Amino acid sequence: MKPILPVAAALLLTASTLAMGTPRARRDTAPATPPARGVTSAFSTAPGSSPGSPSRITVPYSKFTLPNGLTTLVYTDHTVPTVFVGVWYRTGSKDEPPGKSGFAHLFEHLMFQQTANRKEKFIPAMERAGATGLNGSTTADYTNYYETVPTNALDMALWMESDRMGYLAGGITQAALDEQRGVVQNEKRQRESPAAEEAQNRFLSSYYPAGHPYAHTTIGSMQDLEAASLADVRQWFTDHYGASNAVLVLAGDVDLATAKAKVTRYFGGLRAGKAFSRPVEWVPSFGAVRKDVLYVPDATTRLTRTWPVSNQDLRSVTLLLLAARTMTATPDAPLTRALVGEGKVATAVDAQLDTAQLDSRFTIRMDLRPGVTPAQGDAALDRALAAFFRTGPTPDGLASIRIGTDTAVLRALDSNADVANFLMDGEIDHGDPEFFLKQRTQASSATPAEVAETVNRWLNRPYHQQVQLPSPPLVTAQVDIDRSQIPAPGPLKTAINLPAIIEMQLANGLKLVVAQRPRLPIVDVTMQFATGRNADSHYAPGAAAAAFALMRGGTPNLSAAVIADRSWRLDIPLTPAAGEESSSFRWSAAPDRLADSFALASEMIRHASYPAPLVAEAAASTRRALSTPQDPAARAGRLLSHAIYGDGDPRGRLAQPEDYRALSRDAVIRFRDAEIGPSDATLLMAGDVSPAQAKALAERYFGDWQPNTPAAAASLSTVKAAQPRIVLVDAPGAAQSSISVGNLVPPFDKDENAAETLANAVLADGSNGRLNMDLREDKGWTYGFGGGVDDLPAGQRLFVAGGAIQTDKTAAAMAAIHSQIAGYLSSRPITEEEFHNSRNTAIRSIPLQLTGGPALLGAMASAAEYGLPYARIAGGADRLAGVTLNQARAAAQRLYKPDQLVWVVVGDLKAIEPGIRALGLAPVEVWDANGKRLR
Repeated sequence: MKPILPVAAALLLTASTLAMGTPRARRDTAPATPPARGVTSAFSTAPGSSPGSPSRITVPYSKFTLPNGLTTLVYTDHTVPTVFVGVWYRTGSKDEPPGKSGFAHLFEHLMFQQTANRKEKFIPAMERAGATGLNGSTTADYTNYYETVPTNALDMALWMESDRMGYLAGGITQAALDEQRGVVQNEKRQRESPAAEEAQNRFLSSYYPAGHPYAHTTIGSMQDLEAASLADVRQWFTDHYGASNAVLVLAGDVDLATAKAKVTRYFGGLRAGKAFSRPVEWVPSFGAVRKDVLYVPDATTRLTRTWPVSNQDLRSVTLLLLAARTMTATPDAPLTRALVGEGKVATAVDAQLDTAQLDSRFTIRMDLRPGVTPAQGDAALDRALAAFFRTGPTPDGLASIRIGTDTAVLRALDSNADVANFLMDGEIDHGDPEFFLKQRTQASSATPAEVAETVNRWLNRPYHQQVQLPSPPLVTAQVDIDRSQIPAPGPLKTAINLPAIIEMQLANGLKLVVAQRPRLPIVDVTMQFATGRNADSHYAPGAAAAAFALMRGGTPNLSAAVIADRSWRLDIPLTPAAGEESSSFRWSAAPDRLADSFALASEMIRHASYPAPLVAEAAASTRRALSTPQDPAARAGRLLSHAIYGDGDPRGRLAQPEDYRALSRDAVIRFRDAEIGPSDATLLMAGDVSPAQAKALAERYFGDWQPNTPAAAASLSTVKAAQPRIVLVDAPGAAQSSISVGNLVPPFDKDENAAETLANAVLADGSNGRLNMDLREDKGWTYGFGGGVDDLPAGQRLFVAGGAIQTDKTAAAMAAIHSQIAGYLSSRPITEEEFHNSRNTAIRSIPLQLTGGPALLGAMASAAEYGLPYARIAGGADRLAGVTLNQARAAAQRLYKPDQLVWVVVGDLKAIEPGIRALGLAPVEVWDANGKRLR
């Protein structure tokens, strides 16, 4: 279909009604032909207009609404015996659900096909009656249909419009859908070059947030158009084409009484349809400038800036429409003169404001001259805009635009079709058919200062910028490479050159570990404490978490705001964290700010004041979270630990809301005084710092720290052998089931760790593990499934595997998991090939674990937690290389116990429980998400 060409396109290229005085060409329009131009309309000019001011105009229109919700606007002009008939439906591409892009426009085409009562297509029948200008268009916000008919054909036009509003679905066939789908696809090919399509799609997806109704084009994607079905078409008609969602306009040789009688007769019996819930405003925002680069097969470099604008302040919208035109309308306009004329950086520049219902967009496009770089164009545009921000348009320039605009409005009012569009735009977007006259008045009184202030307010802020660059000429080099086989890796380098790691101790017992690595001017620091949430039983539930998290809450010397400000200004990230048995306080800084970082960290660690209101809020927040219905799948891991260890062991205890009533400032202070101190702390540093510098800093900021006496570690029970069982947790309607499965594993043994690593790699670790290969790659039941040993420095550990499985395959997946684990220990042990592949992969991955200072510090801290040498990771390759196949198989026998597996399955029980019980893998129990047994 052909695009609408506004009457005043030569003056203001904008989608607004003020545009000026034109049927708008809304952005993303799936185009249509222009409404037919009528002749003189019966407008009246109010007396008393002052010289120099625009004549005051009144529009003799009427408005009425039928009981079924159809709104009708009537404008009477008996000059010639014709009537413009238009129907606007309040639905457009913004109403399309995901996967249905282009659907509103495709349906527009179908509206010209047969109905249940008419076997002939719409246009031929209307043209025989003398109708002209028949067409329709689709925008992001609405879809419209219109024609101009001789007065004697008005009944026919109203019958035809009401017939397709009420009875189109009965005439739509698969053949008609296929025919119009092909027409729309060819329209898309004709309108959009691949480069233009990519530029528009990239802009919309980058400019609008995910889920925004305007984040896709109105004409849609080829894939979505191809997927449209006959059922989709009929459902769209049912949902969107009721009388209450439409506005009818009649403009021309018809009076109000006649219009009411005829509209009531033809439309009064049509279904009303349903009311729509939809967003009414959604303006994107940018915290900083967002830039996008796009390469296109074009010789021109184009720079496009776009600013979001709200429609709430309609006067600002009017002033921005004027501003856009005054910026670039003439060779002497400020931006044109600065960029094209005097500046010589661009061959063309254009500014415009595009308006729609949810937001508006102010856009400046500039085509750069050959040889001008985007950076140079950017800078030149910045300077030109800064000058416009200061002065705005010249008085003569603004006056010229105002006069030209008003003339265009007045000339447009000589057309019934244009009057109808004016009235309809105001009704659809503002609930006021005469809105265009109010906007005309606003434009007539605008001053250069007002325009400058408005432009400053909306454009002197972050924006989106797209730079289109010509695709560079690329040449493929002629090289001689044997592609028949993959080159074999060369000799593996396993040696890791760790810096010397020096251990010292202060007089108060604080251990100091330093790895000098002057490669980059940065130092990473961790203060590690041999305490954590497992010590809560001596104080109060949540004491450990609060003691570390609320270190940010201020000290007697520094408020929370000052701490946050210093951390930000000095770029010193501060990260306190409480673990189960080990906790830490991490930070980093450049060498010249290292003393500042120690001062800040020391103040927080040693002197946190823990204000009572903060502690109370932390306790209340935890109680609220535990009292609120939990996502059962998110609790699966804790439920599995509870099922295996039980409530008497800190590793299996499930927190309850009432537990946190005991959390108080006193409990947190007692935890801090006993648990956070030099006696059980290790200060680890890695980076550009010498041992001497490190010790001097430690002595200065932590040397007078008094030794502490931690409480005895919470006792960990020894579970002889977990009884196999299946715990089910209901998640009604869940599309997938969360499966967690595990068994007890003997305590950590440093000499067995390498063999265990390889045994687990083959079964469960990573995408190539047997569990994932079976459930994802072979069966296609999951996005991913895997696991490993949940290592702890002391006490029994758990092997845990898990993932989400499609609901109807839950029981079958459990059987497959059990079969894989059992077979790994019997009929399908680790093979020679699997063993060597996993060992080579593990060895080659070790250097990647030491990339950067934080990784080195993390390896040192982990070794310290397990009581191992700080440089243990350096010997990892040798330990892995020394493992034999038989040792890996023996490790598997220690790790996996298929006859002791405990399962936690979260899913829709009505769909999965019968199948799981039928498996007979283990006794079945049903719990709630807080671990309470229901049956």
